[in-house]
Amino acid sequence: MAHAALAGEAGLGNVHLEEVKPLRDRIAEMVRASIIDGKIRPGERLAEPDLAARLGVSRTPLREALLQLDSEGFVNVTPRRGAVVSELSRDDAVETYQVKGVLESLAARLACQRITDAELDALQEIHDRMTRLAAARSRDHRRILQLNAEFHAAIGNASRNEKLIQYIRVLRSQALRYNYIYLSVLSHLSASLSEHAGILDALTRRDGDAAERLVRAHGDAAGAALCVFIEQQKASQT
Repeated sequence: MAHAALAGEAGLGNVHLEEVKPLRDRIAEMVRASIIDGKIRPGERLAEPDLAARLGVSRTPLREALLQLDSEGFVNVTPRRGAVVSELSRDDAVETYQVKGVLESLAARLACQRITDAELDALQEIHDRMTRLAAARSRDHRRILQLNAEFHAAIGNASRNEKLIQYIRVLRSQALRYNYIYLSVLSHLSASLSEHAGILDALTRRDGDAAERLVRAHGDAAGAALCVFIEQQKASQT
């Protein structure tokens, strides 16, 4: 069962209260990771009593975690059915990548004016680590996904626009499932790294026009590939 896979994947029978992160966040992380990895399938119902028992937690933090995942688009929480894993939606992917592309390209333009040499060095290090992982015989896709998020978050942070950073963070959280599919299932990691290198070069040169254009193209390429994938998945189910 998915609930068993979730608990096993986390490597623990119970969630430990002494962890630094709030219990709600730890539960959300485990469920989110299982959805991203495909261990919990779209359309699957997450029964609260069973899931709470398997994780060794009360239903209050579990319910809070599921509501958090609902706000991120990973599950749909309804009064009668409880929490159900969201289906992959072409319309959702289009809307997410349209808005994310506009905001992230703006952040890249602003970052060209405000990014420090230390931040550029940190971006280069993230890019180098992703490149090394991509060349490994056995790829750690979850770590690559994390580094990819760090790369884009660093650009957003360099914009120094707190509202923009906040909105991008929400959209990138909602796009995690799509990012995982794009980088691992669709095997576009090499193309993504090449695009990252171009973005990094534009930032280093403080070329706002190029940075904005490259970040927008980067997101558009991912969105287009994902729409094709989702359409093919739907077609195969009919």
